[in-house]
Amino acid sequence: MGIESIPKIGNITGPGGIEAPGAARAQAGSGAEFGRALEDAIESVDHLQKDSETAQASFARGEDVDLHDVLIKIQEADVAFKGMMEVRNKLVEAYREIMRMG
Repeated sequence: MGIESIPKIGNITGPGGIEAPGAARAQAGSGAEFGRALEDAIESVDHLQKDSETAQASFARGEDVDLHDVLIKIQEADVAFKGMMEVRNKLVEAYREIMRMG
């Protein structure tokens, strides 16, 4: 009957407790991924806004554009922009909450 070794469960990080190996690297990477996700979302909203403006300009010039499609593009851009503003508001609110903790 031999004594088995106890497997390593992680690195001790101080009073906060135990951190799984590689968690610090994962956290650093997730910040970059989050930033990229925000950039992609902003680019998407910008693209919808530009499509809406292009459709409106085409309609105003009297080109063969369906009014229904123009209105749909305007509404899509509006909803996307409002959604982005709500996300921004939540991020600002979370930042302020974190600042109050410190």
